[in-house]
Amino acid sequence: MTTTVRATRPQGATFIELFFDLVFVFAVTQVTGVLAEHLTGVGLIRAVLVFWLVWWAWTQFTWTLNAADTEHSGVQLLTMAAVAAAFLMALTVPDAFEATGWWFATAYILVRLIGLAGQWWVSSGDAEWRGAIRPWMALSFAGLATVAVAAALPSGPRTVAFGVAAALDLFSAWRAGDGEWRLYPEHFAERHGLFVIIALGESLIAAGTFAADQPRTGVLLAAVIFAVAGACALWWTYFARAKGALEEAMHRAASRERGRYARDVYSLLHFPIIGGVVGFAVAIEEAVAHPTEHLEPAGALALVVGVALFVGCTGVALVRAGAGWPVVRALGGMALLGSYPLAVAWSAPSALAWVAAIVVVVAAAETLLPQR
Repeated sequence: MTTTVRATRPQGATFIELFFDLVFVFAVTQVTGVLAEHLTGVGLIRAVLVFWLVWWAWTQFTWTLNAADTEHSGVQLLTMAAVAAAFLMALTVPDAFEATGWWFATAYILVRLIGLAGQWWVSSGDAEWRGAIRPWMALSFAGLATVAVAAALPSGPRTVAFGVAAALDLFSAWRAGDGEWRLYPEHFAERHGLFVIIALGESLIAAGTFAADQPRTGVLLAAVIFAVAGACALWWTYFARAKGALEEAMHRAASRERGRYARDVYSLLHFPIIGGVVGFAVAIEEAVAHPTEHLEPAGALALVVGVALFVGCTGVALVRAGAGWPVVRALGGMALLGSYPLAVAWSAPSALAWVAAIVVVVAAAETLLPQR
């Protein structure tokens, strides 16, 4: 046990953080399930809003634990309390817009309050850091109050209220971005990279659950192989070059710019990146559940848009990092979006194979071509 609550040197991700992350990936899996059951315009909006709340609770803790000594017993107990609240939040994701939605709202608010308390505790004695945290906390409390009010509203107005809460979260991030934050780049990048890995793995686990109940056929095997190929290709596009380039840029950033950079690249742009994994997961679940059929139009859209979000938003993050213009990613994203008619017309395994092939070409080209 250590006695200093604040990290005094760079640290790697610890077991307590991985424990915490796994619960949140379960919440993301729950969002995937909700979206798969409600693939409509309204269902998409609601899934995005719930996913935002889940993501924002996780990313707040990423900032907190980055600066904390995660070997400190008090920090570990605080994180365990957040794990308990986050698990309840994850369990109740499907209830978010039901009459029992107050369960989700209460658990979400509790996770956020624990995170805010942790930030205040870890920043003790640092006037500049506290100066950045105060406006962030004030606007965060406004967002949490909005979520509390939303829980008492019918599903339609609740959707609007959740949207207002998300807008307040964004405003709080913008308002606090110019502050003096204490961040360790390597640890920060590692946490987000681990979340990407776990989310990709969880998408395959969810698809495998559907595949396990299907008769063993060549068509099912093809769907499974191409689903795994797609996940591996997405991994390649993120970890072969992008992760390192994003981390290096954070190392280079000056103190105040580092906070803005972490906000833009990790807290904001990784939201659609993980959202892309959700779309991919929805599509491969449908593909392995009905491998002899075509993807439904909504499922095909989830496939091409989800993968395009992952590839494209990682490219936007690279632009923000000053790593050049990722032309290959832009072309790949356009090819993916243009593949929607094919994804609808072809069989599910063929659609997965085509999308995986595009991503492999993007990853290979980005790896082999000279970087500009």
